[in-house]
Amino acid sequence: MKHPSATKGSVKNTSATVFKWLIFGLLILYTVSLFIPIGWGLLTSFKSADDFRLNVFGFPKPFTFENYASAFDRFAVVTHDLAGDLVRVRLPMMTLYSILYAAGCAFFATTTAFVTAYATAKFPQFKLSKVIYTIVVVTMVLPIVGNLPAEINMAQTLGFYKHMWGIWLMKANFLGMYFLVFHAAFSKLPADFAEAAYLDGASEFTVMLRIYFPLALYPYLTVFLLNFINFWNDYQVPLVYIPNYPTLAQGVFTFSNTSDTLYSSVPMKIMGCVICLLPILVLFLAFHKRLIGNLSMGGLKE
Repeated sequence: MKHPSATKGSVKNTSATVFKWLIFGLLILYTVSLFIPIGWGLLTSFKSADDFRLNVFGFPKPFTFENYASAFDRFAVVTHDLAGDLVRVRLPMMTLYSILYAAGCAFFATTTAFVTAYATAKFPQFKLSKVIYTIVVVTMVLPIVGNLPAEINMAQTLGFYKHMWGIWLMKANFLGMYFLVFHAAFSKLPADFAEAAYLDGASEFTVMLRIYFPLALYPYLTVFLLNFINFWNDYQVPLVYIPNYPTLAQGVFTFSNTSDTLYSSVPMKIMGCVICLLPILVLFLAFHKRLIGNLSMGGLKE
């Protein structure tokens, strides 16, 4: 005869197994629900306008690359250059502007938070370190509303407006969640790493650059990739501050609001979204382990 505690244990194990499989099934359904819109959008981008009206959810009949060919040959965003002349920026140039904007802003935003977090974490005895940490926390809590006109005026006064390097410098700030991520990561690194370097006469800059920064390389790259994706999908900031450098995201925004019959159909608009999505999809597939990994760093082992 089985002991009552053994029976209770088997019931608990069965319940836990059922619960795990239930959660696993829900996660599978959620994952499928995320891929269905992407697959539908990809198929729709290969349909003509007439085919889409008659066949919304089916496969294209037939597959056509006319949407992509028309977009690369004809679609352009009309803007003004620095001299005030009208220019037409096509998709290849929009792609280049997107890379410059996303990579440049991601580099300056990540590096500024990285260096500032290192200084405040490794030198907590200075009052300025506590002030900087407090400023970051306060700005994350307090909502900042209605500062756009003042920010545009400041950008025009400093000469940043309508310049790619200007928006890079505007994004070079340490405010935000990633400062806290880097601060926590650097705080975990003990001073033992740098003792030998100090004994050999290394400066603080050398210790920072050659000892601590290589240890924090993986968190830096992770945050850089996250920032890159965020800036790649951003169309509002380029539209406001660098309208003479239209990006792919801005081009998709123009796609969605155009009145041109050639580009106003649903397949053409979906095609614009697919073009903007593909680089990020490739980036995710190449670095998905880094993106879904943790942001922690190892320390000394006893």
